[in-house]
Amino acid sequence: MSEIKPVVAILGGTGGLGTGLARRWAEAGYQIIIGSRSQDKAEEAAADLRTLMQARGAGEVQVLAMDNVAAAKAADIAALTVPFAHHASTLLSVKEALQGKILIDVTVPLVPPKVARVQLPAEGSAGQIAQNLLGEGVNVVSAFQNVAA
Repeated sequence: MSEIKPVVAILGGTGGLGTGLARRWAEAGYQIIIGSRSQDKAEEAAADLRTLMQARGAGEVQVLAMDNVAAAKAADIAALTVPFAHHASTLLSVKEALQGKILIDVTVPLVPPKVARVQLPAEGSAGQIAQNLLGEGVNVVSAFQNVAA
């Protein structure tokens, strides 16, 4: 009997970190949803992931493409992989869809022009900002800030 794994949505999943995490979770057998503000960008990233996985001999993988809100609704677990500049606005757009779920926030507070150095916000971390914005109905985990795409 095969284990039923949770569905993982990667919100803002079309960039390097999002696609890197999607690939690794797909390799581990998770169904992946690539979320984006743009359906076209999500479709392109999902198609690229399917092609890559087939080229690696992984066969068919379950990768869907949706806008961020639909992805958050359809997922059991979501990962947020947007730049800090889009962190709060993305969280607010998916707040209702994430209630009762786990959010893995990989955001690092890098603020131009000093993007080579973390600039801690008053709240202490991007993860704490996420928890404050989403409320107690979402379990926020801060992780993967050092995982290369």
